[in-house]
Amino acid sequence: MANSRTKTRAKSQETRNKIIAVAIGLFRAKGYARTSMSEIARQAGVDPSSFYYYFASKEALIESILNPNERIPTAEDLEAHSSNRAAQLYALIAFDVVHKCELPFDFWELETIANENPSGFEAFFDRYRKLYRTLITIIERGIEEGVFHERPADEQTVVILSTNEGLQHHYHAKHRKELILEASGYSVRDYTPEDIASMTGESILPSLMKSPSELEDAITEGRRLYYMLENELGKQ
Repeated sequence: MANSRTKTRAKSQETRNKIIAVAIGLFRAKGYARTSMSEIARQAGVDPSSFYYYFASKEALIESILNPNERIPTAEDLEAHSSNRAAQLYALIAFDVVHKCELPFDFWELETIANENPSGFEAFFDRYRKLYRTLITIIERGIEEGVFHERPADEQTVVILSTNEGLQHHYHAKHRKELILEASGYSVRDYTPEDIASMTGESILPSLMKSPSELEDAITEGRRLYYMLENELGKQ
């Protein structure tokens, strides 16, 4: 009897994992709104009537895809590995935009879904609040230390987040062949998430840093810091 229950649980988990894998593929290819539960069930080989045994809704499926335990670097994480404020900011920017590009759906879609169902996406909102506060902290400390120009840290944070979110939208639209720039005849390169992180960091830092001569070293250190923390936090 015990072996039978174990096999049943294993089979159930296998089916659940298959549904998630199929959903990720469809979300990447078509986007969240254009992907139906029936299409996911059909491609996963699951009877639609039993599909809701595994996931009560499409929102519940998204919550399973998102990693609730995923950490973003805190100010303390960044400071433990580098004293360079500009490098810390670069690494945090990279961490955020790479994460958004690697989601199987456009962050803007996810934001809409979360706003419509806030109680089911508490981890999503908590992560965003932590990111916002950490960006402000790094910028404020950089201003205090004379590294960054004296500009409102909250406004600079909004610029950073808006830039990251706009670029991740282009990344997802490009892969779904829905990028308006291409429809206008403009050829867009196949950027990797890391390419986009470099674009954002190299655009933001020059406008903040007081000493342009320190920019190159800050970018080099920021990349090193990003990969170090990506490896370190990914193992936790």
